[in-house]
Amino acid sequence: MNQYKTYNEKTVNDYINHFYEDNPFTNNLGVQIISIDNGKVTVKLTIKHEHTNVYGIAHGGVIMSLCDMAMGAACLSLYKKVVTLDFNINIIKSIDQEHTATIKSSIIHNGKSTIIAECEVFNEDNKLCAKARGTFFVIGTIDK
Repeated sequence: MNQYKTYNEKTVNDYINHFYEDNPFTNNLGVQIISIDNGKVTVKLTIKHEHTNVYGIAHGGVIMSLCDMAMGAACLSLYKKVVTLDFNINIIKSIDQEHTATIKSSIIHNGKSTIIAECEVFNEDNKLCAKARGTFFVIGTIDK
């Protein structure tokens, strides 16, 4: 039986936290959820050696994964289970090893079958390092 089947408004944050704790990929990355607020999610990750490329900066794939995860969590905060249909990213500035990336995501379209989200990635100096947008297909809902 799915342990996440029934949740109400007061526990959607618990649902999202448990969902990502139980996800081997995001759990292995070490992502920390900072805030969840009705279509807006903020996460952080300290860039470790295993997150870097040969130049000692965050690998683009890690930044993309963080954005996809944060936007997906924003969809979950609206009680919708989704999969990614389309994703694009502009990486503007690198993030060094041992520095912390902060990812802020928000929903810009909340449709019945698709959701569009965007997010921004900031470094420790609050400088914009990347911007992404994704389209997500709704595969179900979280029971309230």
